[in-house]
Amino acid sequence: MTGLIWKDFMVSKRTVKAYLGIMIFYAALTVMGMFSVTFVTAFVSVMLIMLPISAFAYDEQAKWDRYAMSLPMGRSRVVGARYLFTLLIVLGSLAFALLAGATVAVTGKGDLMEVLVSALTTLAAGLLIADVLLPLCYKVGPERARPYLYALVFIPALGLFLAYRMGIHIDTSWLDRLARSSPAAVLGLFSLPLLAALALTFVSYLISCRVAAGKEY
Repeated sequence: MTGLIWKDFMVSKRTVKAYLGIMIFYAALTVMGMFSVTFVTAFVSVMLIMLPISAFAYDEQAKWDRYAMSLPMGRSRVVGARYLFTLLIVLGSLAFALLAGATVAVTGKGDLMEVLVSALTTLAAGLLIADVLLPLCYKVGPERARPYLYALVFIPALGLFLAYRMGIHIDTSWLDRLARSSPAAVLGLFSLPLLAALALTFVSYLISCRVAAGKEY
């Protein structure tokens, strides 16, 4: 299984290099004051969580899935390796958020709590998207699953925009009360969506295993 996870990192090497270039570019703009560090942290978190989806496209091009699913380790472990790769990406994104938060705290150019809250929220959203898309990638393939990605991203955004245009405003006064709470309470509350997404990851894994077990490669 370790070899399968390493394979995912290797096939994503070019994409990771491109993402690193984008990260350095936005980090430079952040230092210049053109972007907030919370935006960059959120952008990077969502960008990194898309790596497992990209790995499916590479596998399909190389016909890897037909070979991998015939390995003696069993299909469930092949699927598990992809999910462990996803969780490692989540850990990497959290590490980046902690590093960014520590940097802004030391330099005084931002608020550590704001960075961490932004990272937890966007990681939860990104992982939830992955939880939905990974079984779809096993079921219909990465290309046919791509429209679902757009739907998951743009439909909520469109709904919020339409609600705003219709004069429907969400009560955000609780955020002001939350800001007066202790840092531990704030982090605990905003960790709940990520914990829920992690729980759904296990459900998503079981669904993917069932799909992979019944699919002809």
